[in-house]
Amino acid sequence: MNPSTRFKALIDRKLREHWSPEQALAIYDLLSELGEIIWRYYEIEMSDLIAERLKQNAALQRHSPTFNEAPDF
Repeated sequence: MNPSTRFKALIDRKLREHWSPEQALAIYDLLSELGEIIWRYYEIEMSDLIAERLKQNAALQRHSPTFNEAPDF
């Protein structure tokens, strides 16, 4: 299990154990506002990174077979 997966599992468990729906909404609102602030400052740079990521994903999809494709032998 990589660190990201462990972190997500920990957060998932803690959310269910300790947060009320009201608390969850407050945190969601806070993180949404934080996301908007970050986007305002880094929109161009983040857009470039997102575009690069999309290109890489598209390239990976072109080179990986789908379930409907027969393998090339």
